[in-house]
Amino acid sequence: MEPSPLFKGLTAYAASQGWQYIYPVWSRRAQGLSIGINLHPNHCCNWHCLYCQVPGLQRGPSPTIDGPQLMQELKDCLDWLSQHCAPQTMQDCVQDIAFAGDGEPTTSPQFIEILHSLIQLLQQRPLQDRPAHVRLITNGSQLQHAHVQHALKRLNEIGGEVWFKLDAGTDAEMLAINDTHLPLSLHLQRLQTCCTLCTTWVQTAVVSRTVEGKLVTTPSLAGYQEALLTERGAISGILLYGIARPSQQDHQGCLQTTSTVMLEHYAEELRTLGVCVRVFE
Repeated sequence: MEPSPLFKGLTAYAASQGWQYIYPVWSRRAQGLSIGINLHPNHCCNWHCLYCQVPGLQRGPSPTIDGPQLMQELKDCLDWLSQHCAPQTMQDCVQDIAFAGDGEPTTSPQFIEILHSLIQLLQQRPLQDRPAHVRLITNGSQLQHAHVQHALKRLNEIGGEVWFKLDAGTDAEMLAINDTHLPLSLHLQRLQTCCTLCTTWVQTAVVSRTVEGKLVTTPSLAGYQEALLTERGAISGILLYGIARPSQQDHQGCLQTTSTVMLEHYAEELRTLGVCVRVFE
C-alpha cells in the first residue's frame, strides 16, 4: 500500500508542531495510517532487538512523561484529522492509535495513567471521530505486574487489542534476536496471561542472518510451532513479517532480507496449527 495523502499531510503538520510524544506512521501491519504514542522519546528500552530501527537505542530508565502535553498533542492530532478526513470518517481512514514508540510502553510508570486519559479523550468524541482501534504493541516483559494487567483489562473493555512480540522458538533465539536472558517458557506464560486479559495477536519478525558463514532464519520453525501449540486456541492470530527498513542495531551487518518465499512457507506451516496468519513483507 502506498502512503495516503492524508498520512503525508499529517506528517508535515506533526513536523511543523514539533510533537514530542505523538507521531504518524504508515503501518504495514495496521494496513494504513497509525497514530503512535511514544512513552520513550529518550530511546530507552529493556530489550535490544537485533532488527530494531530506533537510532541510538540504549537500556535505561523510562523518562518522566508530560501527560498534559502528550494529551494536547493527541487532541491536536485528532482535531487535524477530523478536518482533513472528509468525505470519509476518521474510523475509515485512521487504523489505530498504538502504544509503541522507541521503547517498551509498559515499562513506563505512567502507562496506565496515559491509557486512562486516552480513553477519556476518545469517549468525549463522536464514534465516527475516533480511529478504528486502540492497540498496545509490547514485548510482554511486564505482564507479571498487576498494574499492567489492570491496564490490559481496561484496553479490552474498549475493544482494544494487544500485539505481543514472539520472535523465538528457543531460549538461545531469544538471546540472539531480542538480547534478553528471559526463558522462553516464562515468556509464553506471560503470553498466556495476556490472552486472558485482552484480545491478543502474536507478532513475529522472521529474521534471516549470517551466522558463521551460513544463512540462518529465526525463529526456527519447529521450535516456534512447538512454543505456540498450547496458545494457538487463545491467540487471535499471528502477524508474520520481514524486516522492511534497515536495523540500527545490526552492528556486524549479519541481517539479510527474508524472502517472500520463506515468509509464505512459515505462514503455510503455521496455518496447519489452525491459527490465522497474516503475512507482511
